[in-house]
Amino acid sequence: MKRALFVTFTAVLGVVACKQSAPPPEPTQQPATEKVQVQEPAPVPVTGSAATGSAAAAPDPWKKEAPKKDPLARPLFWSIEKDGITSYALGTIHIGVDAEARLPSLVWDKIDAAKTFAMETDLTDPALQKILVCTKCSLKQDLGPKHWAKLEAVLGADIAARIETMKPMVAATMMSLRGLPTTTQMDTLLLARAQNGGKQIVYLETAAHEAALLEKWMNVKALKAMLDDVEGGAKHTKEMLDAYLAGDEARMVKLADVEKAQALAHGYTASEYEESMQDMLYGRNAAWIAPLEKLHAAGGGFIAVGAMHLVGPKNVLELLAAKGYNVARVTP
Repeated sequence: MKRALFVTFTAVLGVVACKQSAPPPEPTQQPATEKVQVQEPAPVPVTGSAATGSAAAAPDPWKKEAPKKDPLARPLFWSIEKDGITSYALGTIHIGVDAEARLPSLVWDKIDAAKTFAMETDLTDPALQKILVCTKCSLKQDLGPKHWAKLEAVLGADIAARIETMKPMVAATMMSLRGLPTTTQMDTLLLARAQNGGKQIVYLETAAHEAALLEKWMNVKALKAMLDDVEGGAKHTKEMLDAYLAGDEARMVKLADVEKAQALAHGYTASEYEESMQDMLYGRNAAWIAPLEKLHAAGGGFIAVGAMHLVGPKNVLELLAAKGYNVARVTP
């Protein structure tokens, strides 16, 4: 199975799965996109040398440090032009990149100027919660002693016990996200920016459809393959993240192609592999073209989808170009 695609696809369930299985996270600061009101702390009496100005003032505990800007030199960002209208498409990586710090100002400017914002699906849809419900699941039984022990070693015995009665895709999701830096989902921040700007929001497919595909392909077989190559998977995830940060689409495609041989080595047939790619990537790309053309004809917009949908064979940009759109990579 293509781990490269899982990195940009499994975050659909990542937040839901982790909330149900992992210990409560430590409190964090609110994202910059949220408007939060805080009560000022009561003044503290100043005595001694501080009162005379001979010592530095205490730091303000309520002050939020602005994220250090380190914009990507070559984001996966394209213009899409036809009939005098220009839309923009950004390839995202759902987890692992701090969008506030790494996305160039040009990207944010284009979101602000857009009439409509389009993304894959509504991450708050209750369908994502329902798909995790299972009354007779036993992951320990399905995996068997050998692979259950591997899962405990990777995720920890406590977390493994918490997800033991959940569907395999929960564990597979958690495995897919290992090794990525913990960040706010890029899609969530982009959506918040669009919503704060009063944009029309377009979802390209239903959450139920994505969840069904996750359940179909992130199964026990996929999970076992991940557990059989934990170190290789972590290395591959890091390489994919590095390629994304470098904006190296050719490298991303090459890394994805390597996984076909790995899938075949772990018991997948060539026809199974192609069926998985048709379900998870190629078919979805084709299904998005009609709503994207409608969005463009209505005045254009900003499109944010997983990066693997915009690079490689049968990608969204290739399909739009075949319909007469002028597609060009945009560099800040």
